[in-house]
Amino acid sequence: MGQEFTSTALAALMLGVATPVIAQSTEAVRTFSISAGPLDRSLPVFAQQSGLQILYPSALVAGRQARALTGEYTPEAALAELLRGTGLTYHQSRPTVFVLVDPVRAEAEPQATQLEEIVVTGTYLRGADSPSPVTVITQDDIARQGRATVAETLAALPQNFTGAAYEGSAGTGADRTSRNSAYATGVNLRGLGADATLVLVNGRRIAGTGSAGDFSDISNLPSSAIARADVLLDGASALYGADAVGGVVNIILKSRFDGAETRLRVGGTSDGGAEETLLSHSGGFNWSSGGLIAAYEFHDRGELRAADRRATANADLRPLGGSDWRFTYAAPGNLMAFDPVSGSYEPVYAIPRNQNGVGLTPGDFRPGEVNLTNQMEGLWSLPHQRRHSLFVAGRQDLPGGFSLDGDLRYTDRTYSQDSVADIGILFVTPDNPFFVPVAGEPYQEIAYSFINNLGPGRDEGFSRSVGGAVGITGELAGWNIAAYLSGGRETTGLTASNRVQTTRLDEALGATPNNPSTPFNPAVDGYFNPYGDPADHSPALLAFIGSGYLRSENISTVGSFNLKADGVLFALPGGDLRLAVGLDYRQERFETSGENFISGAAPRIAAPTTFERDVSAAFVELRAPLVGPDNARPGLQRLELSLAGRIEDHEGIGQTSNPKVGVLYNPTPDLLVRASYGTSFRAPSLRELNSAYRLGPVFLDRAGSNVISIVQYGGNPDLIPETAESWTAGFVWTPAAAEGLRIEAGWFRTTFEDRIANPVAENLINALNDPTLAPFIRYVSPGSNADDLAYVQSLLSHPGNFNPNVFPATAYGAVIDNRYVNASALEVEGLDLSTRYRFTLGSDDISLDATVTHLLTNDRTVTAASPTEDLLGAPNFPARWRGRFGAQWLRGPLTLGGALNHVSGGRDRVNGRGIDDWITIDGQVRYDLQNGWGEGLSLTLNVLNLTNEEPPFYDAPAGIGYDAANTNVLGRQISLQLVKRW
Repeated sequence: MGQEFTSTALAALMLGVATPVIAQSTEAVRTFSISAGPLDRSLPVFAQQSGLQILYPSALVAGRQARALTGEYTPEAALAELLRGTGLTYHQSRPTVFVLVDPVRAEAEPQATQLEEIVVTGTYLRGADSPSPVTVITQDDIARQGRATVAETLAALPQNFTGAAYEGSAGTGADRTSRNSAYATGVNLRGLGADATLVLVNGRRIAGTGSAGDFSDISNLPSSAIARADVLLDGASALYGADAVGGVVNIILKSRFDGAETRLRVGGTSDGGAEETLLSHSGGFNWSSGGLIAAYEFHDRGELRAADRRATANADLRPLGGSDWRFTYAAPGNLMAFDPVSGSYEPVYAIPRNQNGVGLTPGDFRPGEVNLTNQMEGLWSLPHQRRHSLFVAGRQDLPGGFSLDGDLRYTDRTYSQDSVADIGILFVTPDNPFFVPVAGEPYQEIAYSFINNLGPGRDEGFSRSVGGAVGITGELAGWNIAAYLSGGRETTGLTASNRVQTTRLDEALGATPNNPSTPFNPAVDGYFNPYGDPADHSPALLAFIGSGYLRSENISTVGSFNLKADGVLFALPGGDLRLAVGLDYRQERFETSGENFISGAAPRIAAPTTFERDVSAAFVELRAPLVGPDNARPGLQRLELSLAGRIEDHEGIGQTSNPKVGVLYNPTPDLLVRASYGTSFRAPSLRELNSAYRLGPVFLDRAGSNVISIVQYGGNPDLIPETAESWTAGFVWTPAAAEGLRIEAGWFRTTFEDRIANPVAENLINALNDPTLAPFIRYVSPGSNADDLAYVQSLLSHPGNFNPNVFPATAYGAVIDNRYVNASALEVEGLDLSTRYRFTLGSDDISLDATVTHLLTNDRTVTAASPTEDLLGAPNFPARWRGRFGAQWLRGPLTLGGALNHVSGGRDRVNGRGIDDWITIDGQVRYDLQNGWGEGLSLTLNVLNLTNEEPPFYDAPAGIGYDAANTNVLGRQISLQLVKRW
């Protein structure tokens, strides 16, 4: 009977981790560096370093051990050396395809090979390598770093910036986009924006997430189904179209699996919170002409409470050496007065503390004092997340040399989060029985926090993701043909509850008459008493005023059809001139709906809105080997030119064209030099173009005073695409004199123009003090200017105002335009360096590795009239230096590993205070049981941040004491993982 075969040709030509392919020949000498260990782990590494495709039955290699392989060999000689002592041999079925066999069984059971397409990120040509840098992250890399998921591993990548589209920065003020409504995890390469990094699954687009549907949530992908993640660190719109400005992340899912694997991981933090459980099981089987794999994964990660960490427990950061950022909207509150000079409300009397608000006299109020409340009270720094994921994939050979493959994935993720308690200015009149006429006032305006009455707000939501694809591949007239249909749908929903219902609050305060249509009657259930610390209120009253809520749902859908062909045009002196051409067509759709009961007598239902468009594209890629094995000479072993271009048409926006050119040059067999240039773009998202006009109030600081402002939100149909130019240059050196050593270095530069942004949102907390935002701000004095009063009143009366009644019209001091515009420009330049050294010491295998990214330039211009800002070292922007330095020692079944992580500090641009570097150490102990009852079982103890190093102090205006965009407050994380292979 036939044998089932598994391919280990997992991006053998990737330049980020694997040794570069010098030439498509099994005679070219290459440098290999492979540690001793299980053969099923060594073979994928060998495939990457050799450029060969290795086919074998999974059962054939199970339990066999491979020796270490270091030094220079031809690929075929290296394969023979790797297999020495394993009892296996091989035969060659194609020039670069080898099939492993057991010579003892070969005569009794004839072998049947089954070939599959090699998915390569950075090129559409099979067997070609990318002129742009590519980093490959495998399942072993995830395990070696001690991470639970591929999302966490990508978040720790030095070239990635977690200041946007990351759950750790979503609720801290560090994420300036404020679009991560579902606490998702995206990828933000080079800090150019999560919407400027294209995420693919098996080379195919997936639906977006967030309030604008403009970035991809990789936390919804089950890690147990992932074979690897390719990270292309260069603009690539010439190949992949819109959004590939900062780079491309291509998640490759498992397509073949024979057997079963169960994984259990439990962990938590030594300071409490973020307890974690991950359970997954995957299984598959192959037959002579195909295979099937299925996987299920459950992941539960508990919340992290702000009170459990020093940096987040209290907005009064003075004990840590910072400022007091506590709110004057307090419990008990402060009596406020409008200052026409500053245009803000200022506290004039503090309500006395430690009393119930009954029987107060004017003399009890404290002039010149200010009550402050810790807005971090009750807040969670990280939400509680729970995820269920399913994955199924299958392959089947068809007659005529074609094959059919497909996959289907589904994830249901829920989250809950305790958020900041509601605050506001309460308008209190003598109609309230607790009113105290301080200084003969006819009414009072009280800056108040509801933390002692209602507690923190409550956010609960979900994210449901479904996606899949079906494709056919084969050979026709000497050309490789591939066609596929793919689609995805991402649904996110959020309910924000335990919010103040302002219309009902006015009734409970006595500011408006009793509404007989509601079950509440202040004469019976009691009036709201804003003077206590706290006052005694009935459950009916608190339920009445705390009945406000917001509900929203966003649905993002994408469907694609793609057709591609690649083959040889004719022979050049250096090799074959190869061409890839293709057509893409996709439909994008974004739907929104919602409900608002923050004010008014009844909930306001937002009419469901749907935006959609068609996108069509054509692309071509050409690879010209000018110098190769047949015409190589000293100092010129290889010279290869890569050209690509793409034309893409977005309905309603127009047509864009983007070229890319790359060069690969080998002066010697062990040195590769590469360079690339290309243009990229990002089309405006459907939400950015079409979202409805909305507005609402916010409290902002202006030179130390609190100013109540109206912020306007909405889309802009006149937006044009963002455009970028990218340059890269670098080398990969594998010196023959130092076996096992690999050094890679690269330079990159990206200029990004016409960026679509809400400029004010990027610095909303300090918007009134930032001179670069002056074009978007209009100061008003409605208390003294009739025109301003009419203008503010018109904004409060607009149906898009989601909270119009919380403050009187005369209270506002500024109106801010935060609608989408093509405004910003950004230039990023830097260096990447990575090195790996693998060697043997006696019977032990040792590997050392390091990856460092250094930013040289990070300049931003908010508007054409604004000065250029140097953001290097600024908090909440990408760090100047990020690096990871690791070591691993393997002796038999025991593995010890460790890593040092470094994030450079910087300087607070507001007060000039320095921010220290953050250095943490990770550790790992792993033991693989190789026989007996524990055969196939591995146990791993992981410790991240071994010394429990706190993040460096940063005096953030949000009232947290660290830079949440570059560091975290989790502290020491400990996990135990068990993996059983059946």
